[in-house]
Amino acid sequence: MTNLIKILQEQKDFSETEIMIATYLLANFRKLAGMSTRQLGKNTYTNSAAIVRFSQKLGFSGYTEFRVQFLAEMMQYINHPKGEELVVSTKDSIHSLIDKVTAIEIDTLKETRNMLNPEDFLKALNLFIKSKHIDFYAMDNNLDIARIASAGFIMANKCSSVHSPMTMQYLQATSASKDHLGFIISRTGNNRMLLDIARLLKLRGISFILITASPNSEIASLADVVFSVASVKQMEELGPRVFLLGAKYVTDIMFTMLMTRLDYHESQQKEQWLNKHFRY
Repeated sequence: MTNLIKILQEQKDFSETEIMIATYLLANFRKLAGMSTRQLGKNTYTNSAAIVRFSQKLGFSGYTEFRVQFLAEMMQYINHPKGEELVVSTKDSIHSLIDKVTAIEIDTLKETRNMLNPEDFLKALNLFIKSKHIDFYAMDNNLDIARIASAGFIMANKCSSVHSPMTMQYLQATSASKDHLGFIISRTGNNRMLLDIARLLKLRGISFILITASPNSEIASLADVVFSVASVKQMEELGPRVFLLGAKYVTDIMFTMLMTRLDYHESQQKEQWLNKHFRY
């Protein structure tokens, strides 16, 4: 965690306008997830340009990048206001490790929740409704999340495909028709091969959704809908596994969203048939 919360609290070398913005952010951070620069400017008696300048003064490229980092740090701060150490070490007992991993994963879900905008799920749902097939694009451990999500989407009557080899993923992007929906999972948002696929999908007029920890990445700039999730850089803080937890959380919400649109009796019959013929 950086010192962003401390900077906003101390307000050192802040102008009157910046003090108003910082004070509002600290007091109303729970409302920030779906708030635009225009809305924030109105609530702080400033304007969109002032919000962007404020974000850039703090070292961010813009408001979106600032908002993601601020919400992530704020959730850590309210859960650990005294800065309790959550990084694991060789000195930790089993008890301590259990408590730290539990705290890290709970914090991850809370941080991700505060980054999510319900409007993005509505946009994603509209893309799901229009599409006939979901094509997943991911690498390494992210493929596990893709497989879990794919199985859930199939249960929700939405056919989907996951291919492990990148060659197959390239071929999938090359041959997919416009009634397909791409679904990319990339923590950094800058993986060269996934970026190639994102560009290809965009070139062919195929919409795609992105789950990432880098909402200002190159792939994110091409996506139709971007879901930001929490992540950390240090392996001692569970590293990329934190991102996997947040990514699965987002796909679980999507699965639930799709399931609520199904006919209840049809879903029940499918579940009964599977229980009768398969043990899973």
